[in-house]
Amino acid sequence: MFKQLTQSFTDLAGAPRALWYVIGAFVVDSAAYFGILTLMTIYLGKDLGWSDTHAGMAVSVFTMLVTLFMLGVGSLTEALGLRRAIVCALLVTILGRTLYCLAASSGGSSSMAIMAMMALLLVACGSGMLQPVCYSGVKQYTDAKTSAMGYAMIYAVMNLGIVGIGTLSSWIRPGVQNILDGHQPGATADPMSRSLAQVTGSGVQAVNWLCCGLTVLTLLLFLLLMTRKTEAAKLRPDAVLDNPSRSKPPLWQRFKSYFLEGPFGNKRFVFFIFMLLPVRTLFAHQWLTMPQYILRSYPKEVGDKMEWLINWINPAIIFVGVPVLTALTRRTNVYTMMIIGSLVSALPTFLLCYGPSLPMLLTYFVIFSIGEALWSARFLEYASELAPPGRVAQFMGLAQVPWLMAKGTTGFYSGYLLSTYCPENTPVAQLHTGTLWFIYGCIAMSSPLGLWLARKWVAKGMHAPASPAAGR
Repeated sequence: MFKQLTQSFTDLAGAPRALWYVIGAFVVDSAAYFGILTLMTIYLGKDLGWSDTHAGMAVSVFTMLVTLFMLGVGSLTEALGLRRAIVCALLVTILGRTLYCLAASSGGSSSMAIMAMMALLLVACGSGMLQPVCYSGVKQYTDAKTSAMGYAMIYAVMNLGIVGIGTLSSWIRPGVQNILDGHQPGATADPMSRSLAQVTGSGVQAVNWLCCGLTVLTLLLFLLLMTRKTEAAKLRPDAVLDNPSRSKPPLWQRFKSYFLEGPFGNKRFVFFIFMLLPVRTLFAHQWLTMPQYILRSYPKEVGDKMEWLINWINPAIIFVGVPVLTALTRRTNVYTMMIIGSLVSALPTFLLCYGPSLPMLLTYFVIFSIGEALWSARFLEYASELAPPGRVAQFMGLAQVPWLMAKGTTGFYSGYLLSTYCPENTPVAQLHTGTLWFIYGCIAMSSPLGLWLARKWVAKGMHAPASPAAGR
């Protein structure tokens, strides 16, 4: 087992440098994405004056649009070629994040709302372009032996980036806010810090500007390192991209191929990916519900370190657990891993039914994260390896449709339930957070239960993951 584990990492170390540049661009931009996303409901509520319900709906629509753009724009962008597609995606994202940061100082409430919505639309487009293209890059710069570990590494290192942005956010957000509120000596002892804090406008805004700057830095480094020569060193060249003069079929044939063939032509696979929708709602609650829940239910010293809980524990476990568990379980049937992983992810939600408790909250994050590590990367590998040449981004996007629905629907009730069971400026003794998490736990448990009940039917028509490494 140890030899299998070390050999997996050794094989990946010999991959082309371009693989790491693609992973690097995706990781840093993803860190910026999650740094902003974690604070988005807070920003929309406090800085822009939106209600919990409206903020939750806006964030839900935004995250849904990210996945929706993966289906359309992201797949079409693949035809530009890897390097140009990533550069284009980063440029769109930078524009969107800049407008997002400026929205709070754009004037009246109507102007702020319009600019914020325009900004979120641009960021959703850029992010929707970037992710499927980067996953396509992983396939192009890995081979049969390194494919599984390539997908595991991009997912794992992404989570390491989230740990990093969580660390910076937990230091900058309360620090800047305390200066503005006059809660610490630095408010008078350090005029430069006070001036900087006033420019940013709030602790959340300071983090937003930091994330925008990280995206700019990502673009500059990618342009410098990812030369055309480096890009050309592919282990599995995309036959379609290497033959751009190839004629396209009629629109109706492309529509049929896009939506009715491939994974969506397999009823069992469709059931398989949609059955994961309920447990995926828990991932959406990590930014829709958890930040406000912690800030409203726990003491200030815990609330000031909210990012440590949300952006440290889960990503750190994913960073270590995904590559290790992928290496150790790559011979295990994907469907079995989905049942086990979704069960482990859903069960700890009921620990939060006992009310605000820091030990219970920590335990929840640990167990939930282990469950995610068990199945997340394997599912991405399976969806990607089903794709024929030139359609990786397309298949990756289609496999994300249930995730689109989870993100698109969760926010339409999360804000209402949050304001009902965990309203702002309410004594902790009067909160009913246990009911809130019991509802969410019951929803999530339907995934492992449904997958287990249908296991025999699904197993009859599912193919094994198309990774020959799994059999070596």
